[in-house]
Amino acid sequence: MRSEILIERVYGSHEAAETVMRAVSPDNKGAPAGTEIEISTSGGKLTVRISSSSDLQSFLRTVDDLLFCIQTAERAIASLGKKSA
Repeated sequence: MRSEILIERVYGSHEAAETVMRAVSPDNKGAPAGTEIEISTSGGKLTVRISSSSDLQSFLRTVDDLLFCIQTAERAIASLGKKSA
């Protein structure tokens, strides 16, 4: 069975979306066999598509890991913004 998810996050700028994309991209190189992760930006929107032919538990762990990485990048950006204000 094939599982797929589309995640979209909208940021205040193209630069913020690009920064998050660059921050999480290295994690995608170690995706489990049978899993494809595509990340792109358009304007201030980050789009992530994950599809997998592996078991559901592996798919859910991959989605959870990527969401955690996105959240961490967002928090880092927010923290830097507060320090420069």
